[in-house]
Amino acid sequence: MDKTMDIESRMISFLETQDHVRPLDGHVDQPTNVKMADYLFFHGRAVTELKTLKIDPKEKIFSQAKPAMDSDDFPLIFGDYDLDAAIKAMPDGQATINRIFAKATTVVEGVCRQARDQIESTKKHLGLDPETPGILLVLNEAIESIPVAQLVDRFNFWLEGGSEKRSDRFSQIDFVVLIQTTYRVKDRQDRMVPAFIIYNECNPHRHHLVENEIHEFIESWAQSQGHRYTTAQNVQTLKFEPDQPPAPPPQTRQEHIEHRYRQNRYLEGLTEAEFIQYGCKVMSQMTSIALIGGPKPSEATAMLYLDQFAEFLEECRLRSFDLKKVTSRMRARL
Repeated sequence: MDKTMDIESRMISFLETQDHVRPLDGHVDQPTNVKMADYLFFHGRAVTELKTLKIDPKEKIFSQAKPAMDSDDFPLIFGDYDLDAAIKAMPDGQATINRIFAKATTVVEGVCRQARDQIESTKKHLGLDPETPGILLVLNEAIESIPVAQLVDRFNFWLEGGSEKRSDRFSQIDFVVLIQTTYRVKDRQDRMVPAFIIYNECNPHRHHLVENEIHEFIESWAQSQGHRYTTAQNVQTLKFEPDQPPAPPPQTRQEHIEHRYRQNRYLEGLTEAEFIQYGCKVMSQMTSIALIGGPKPSEATAMLYLDQFAEFLEECRLRSFDLKKVTSRMRARL
C-alpha cells in the first residue's frame, strides 16, 4: 500500500486487482448523452458508482453555527472544543446541530442524485435486469468538520426520500458504502478506520442479492490497506474521534499537566452534579491563592491547587462542559 496516494487513487488501484470488477465509464461504447456508472461489481451482479468527497464545508458550518455560538446559552469552554458536543449541550441543541449540518451537507444530495441517474442509465444501456442492485461507493478523506455520525445520517435521510419522504426517489441506490478515513473508532488499540453499509429500505427484497459480497469487498479493501477488519451489529455502541497524527510532546508545564491528566481521567466518571460540586471546590481553592489580604496556602499546597484547576479545565474541555454551571452555582452561594 502506497500511503502517499490519496484514497481515490488507492481504491482505483485496488479495484484493478479484483477479478469480479469490470470498469465501465470510458471502457465501453456509449453515446455521448448516456450517463455511465463506473463499475460492474461481483461479476455483473451490481452496478457501482464511485464518488469521492473532496471539499470540507468547515467555513459553511461555522457560518451556520455563529448565531448559536454568539448566544448566551453557548457553553463557556477554555481551549479547543468539539462544536458538535458543545451545541448539543445547549437547550434544543440536538435540533440546532441537525439544522447546521443539514445545510452544510447539501453535497450529499447531489452525490446521491448523480449516482442514481448514472446507475439507472447504465442498467438501461447495458440491458441489465432492472432489479440489479445499485451501489454508491463513497470515499471521504477530506471532510473532517462533519462528525461521522452526521454524515451517515445525511445519507440515510436522502435514501429515505428527504423531507418529503419520497422513498422511491433514490430507489436505484440499494446500498451506500461509506469509507471514512477522517475518523477512527475510539478506544481501540488497533487503528480502526470505519466503513459503513447504509441500506436503502425502499428495496429490501434486493439486499440479499449482494449483501454478503459487499461485506467481503470491504474486508478485502481493509486488508489491502493494512487495517484490521471487524464488524459491529450496533454502531451506536461505537465512539469515533478524528484520525489525526499524534500530538507533539508537551513543552510547557500546563501541557505536561494536561497530557498527564488525559492518561488518567479520574474525573471522567463523575456525574454532572458531582462535577459541578467538584468544580466549585477547585475554584474556591484558587480564590485563596489570588485573594489579596487573605490567608495564603503554602507553596506546595498552592501548586497542588493549580494542578487540580488545570486538570478540571481539561476535563471541562474533553466533555464540552459549560463552565458557567460552576460559576453560577458559586454566585448563588454568596
